[in-house]
Amino acid sequence: MIRQFAFMISIFVVITIAVSAIVTFFNQVKQFRSLCSDRLRGVDDYLIELIQEDPDDFISYVNYYKQHYKEIRIPLDFDESNSARDRFFTTFRSEYPGKTFKVDVTSDELSDEVSNLYYTWRHEYWLLNFEKAREAFYLPYTYFLLPDDETHYTMYMIDGERTEDPFHKGFLYLGDSYYEDPAEHELLWKTWQNGVRYDEIYEWNNEWGNNYSCYTPLVIRGETIGLVVSEIDVSYVNGMIGKGTFLLILQLSAILILLTALLLYFINRYHISRIIHLSGQINEFSSTRAYDTVDAIRQYPYGSDEISVLADNTADMIRELQVHEEKIAQAAQFKSDFLANMSHEIRTPMNAIVGLSELALKEDLPDKGREYVKQINSSASTMLVIINDILDFSRIEDGNLEITPADYDVNVAVYDVVTMASMGLDEKHVSMKLDIAPDLPRYLRGDCARIRQVIGNVVSNAVKFTKEGSIFIKIGFEPLDDDNAINLLITVSDTGIGIKEEDYERIFESFSQIDSKRNREVEGTGLGLAISQRLVNRMNGTIEVESEYGVGSEFRICIPQQIAQAPETAGQAASGEAPAEEKELKAPGANVLVVDDNSINLYVARNLLGLYDIKSTCVLSGKLALKAVSKYKYDLILMDYMMPNMDGIETTHKIREEYPEYRDVPVIAFTANAVEEAREKLLKEGMDDFIAKPVKNKDLENLLIKWLPKDRWE
Repeated sequence: MIRQFAFMISIFVVITIAVSAIVTFFNQVKQFRSLCSDRLRGVDDYLIELIQEDPDDFISYVNYYKQHYKEIRIPLDFDESNSARDRFFTTFRSEYPGKTFKVDVTSDELSDEVSNLYYTWRHEYWLLNFEKAREAFYLPYTYFLLPDDETHYTMYMIDGERTEDPFHKGFLYLGDSYYEDPAEHELLWKTWQNGVRYDEIYEWNNEWGNNYSCYTPLVIRGETIGLVVSEIDVSYVNGMIGKGTFLLILQLSAILILLTALLLYFINRYHISRIIHLSGQINEFSSTRAYDTVDAIRQYPYGSDEISVLADNTADMIRELQVHEEKIAQAAQFKSDFLANMSHEIRTPMNAIVGLSELALKEDLPDKGREYVKQINSSASTMLVIINDILDFSRIEDGNLEITPADYDVNVAVYDVVTMASMGLDEKHVSMKLDIAPDLPRYLRGDCARIRQVIGNVVSNAVKFTKEGSIFIKIGFEPLDDDNAINLLITVSDTGIGIKEEDYERIFESFSQIDSKRNREVEGTGLGLAISQRLVNRMNGTIEVESEYGVGSEFRICIPQQIAQAPETAGQAASGEAPAEEKELKAPGANVLVVDDNSINLYVARNLLGLYDIKSTCVLSGKLALKAVSKYKYDLILMDYMMPNMDGIETTHKIREEYPEYRDVPVIAFTANAVEEAREKLLKEGMDDFIAKPVKNKDLENLLIKWLPKDRWE
């Protein structure tokens, strides 16, 4: 019922306004045509009255230009309106000393040079007066015309409009004339020939649009000297008509709105106020998820009609939604807790396996024993990749994985990834070749870690599924419109088992491995390519695949990157040769405090630090850490996060607060919780950096180089 009533009111208002607009428009057209006629005639009368103040001077001015317009072109300076007058009188006094113009010397007696200056001044004078008249009456055009009966050409002797024309700025060449067809401009020629102004307003079209013109003859002593013309364009008239119509419609609309408001007031008292209240409660719940929304809906007096039924159903729906949201929140928290616990519980023993195996490989072991340890270390690394894939995929699915741009060296990023992936080819008859475009800018800005991860996943995938033949990695680029940006192009081709065309889309699905029977010996979760595709998409890039089953595959990746600095060639530093052997690092002057509640982790950390001759103190709790720092000033603290009684955050806070000398000492989070939220939390709570377990020797080395004082290194 409410909808039907509102519809009827709307139809009534629209019809009333439409009829009023049509009637008003035609009435305004009639009135404004009359107004235009009066205005145009008034302008002509004003200009003729101005000319009649000194008719002889104007006649001599007209006659002069009739004789000289073909050879004389006078540039006019409108910025200095008195300059032409000043030039004339200065020259006149110089040529006719002691004489007065128009008393001793008439305009007809002037020399050619002085006449030219005089009539230049008079032309500028009349041009500016025509311009002032045009502006005063808000007209677009005012002219003084000299028609020619024989040729039907009209000379535009004075043209007020052209003083502001950007194509004639500051200049007007006299004698410009145009052919005016008598059949088209009948009123113009009739007025000129008869010397009489007619009541009709001439309406005509030209290349500038539709115009109204008023022609008034300038008659001096019975002779028609020329035509004074004023014009107005129809667009201006229509604008005035539209404005008047619009104002009337506004008044009418105001009356209708007032009546409608009164009508709706009575409707509101019975229907709309209840709907507004219900809508407000729904909006409040959608923005705040307030649990008291249901009570607010049920306690409001909705009555017993359809709106009341709608309110009850809405309250029930909100209650069910709240129950589901609570369950979803619990599930999300359970998932988060599970990932954190899984990361911690698995990475803790993995830390011992990876750390001790790396330490063992530095010992003098028998060949068979060394092979056993290498396999242990390799299997642990594979398991760590699987754990990282699961954590990364979970963060991507939750929308919590951030892309963090930074400047990086393309050489180092690509070479490290390819070198690591090539280790999987030790027992295969497969060659790997890397080709980097020589003119590729060496330093780019982007998320280096994620780009390395994408390249590593695709190259590792090629290594897994290529049993013989070759793997070719090509790194190139293409410039973008922005001079400081490129598309980084990565192509990985292999001679592996290939992919069927119908399986192209499936390879990017999570936990998916095509032809699992044929590839059951291949390790992995099936997440590598799924993660790579999502990472590339997050970086506004694309990843494509082209493959022939049984022949090989080619993956093409395109990622936009910014150029970090002046381009350098990356090909020279990444020619495929291994970098020179680095000098062995030692820091015998450094002292590091290691805090962890797991004795095996302490053992691993002590021995890894021992590789650099670093002295270490290992404690099993936060309480013991406080006792240690009270007795000695350490250069660096490796702090476990999840410890009983006093965790790593609380311990860090107490060290910073109770021992001012430790406010500048780096505290590094040393934890098995590798989820991104934990990293952000630890850095926010005052820790300086983060290293996840299991700790690899190279990662620890980079961290020590970054944070240990320079004077501690040999």
